[in-house]
Amino acid sequence: MIGPEFPQIEATIPDDHSRKSDSVQLLSEILGDRETVDILDLGCGDGRGLDVIKRLSPGARYTGVDIETSPEVAERTRSDGTFLTYNGVDLPFDDQSFDVVYSHQVFEHVRHPDRVTQEVRRVLRPGGTFVGSMSNLEPYHSFSIFNYTPYGVFRLIADNDLTLRTMRPGAESTSLIMRQLSMRRIKRLSLIYPAIDLAGRLRKWPARQRNYMKLRFSGHICFIATRDT
Repeated sequence: MIGPEFPQIEATIPDDHSRKSDSVQLLSEILGDRETVDILDLGCGDGRGLDVIKRLSPGARYTGVDIETSPEVAERTRSDGTFLTYNGVDLPFDDQSFDVVYSHQVFEHVRHPDRVTQEVRRVLRPGGTFVGSMSNLEPYHSFSIFNYTPYGVFRLIADNDLTLRTMRPGAESTSLIMRQLSMRRIKRLSLIYPAIDLAGRLRKWPARQRNYMKLRFSGHICFIATRDT
């Protein structure tokens, strides 16, 4: 059940619990009770991230950035935040401009993920945090290009001089598949995660092993990474 990549990613897989997570939960952990923080919403789409961030941190200084044209950007009608456009690679900000870069389900659409991750590192301040989620076993949607395995998330982060701190399983792949097949009428079907929990109880797996198994079959992988220097 444990793959050959496990020793490299073991430290990034939590052993406290194996419940499903999402990028907002991890962002909430990062923000804590900080009163002011500069946050970049990378791939802001229709701008809904502004509501999430202001709810979690009312004093946050929000900036959203996205490519010029996408189905999600086309849906944006709001003008109550700072929303900028970029070329899909080069972020239009000075070095060390942000405390947090938040990216919710964006990197499966990014054509040059290594270059964009390098840009994330550049605009983060030392000690800053890159937090969000990426697709793993999620079906094709809205011009998506890539899916990221747990090891793929680790490699993308580590190869671009960031430190992956945490990976947690997000939405189950079965749920996302059925959501598309049913035209979004079925949204919360869960088959694989309960089976893993049952196997974990019978075989007395620790939470880390249950998380590892769920990450392998997840639709989304939620992550926290840091720029250390």
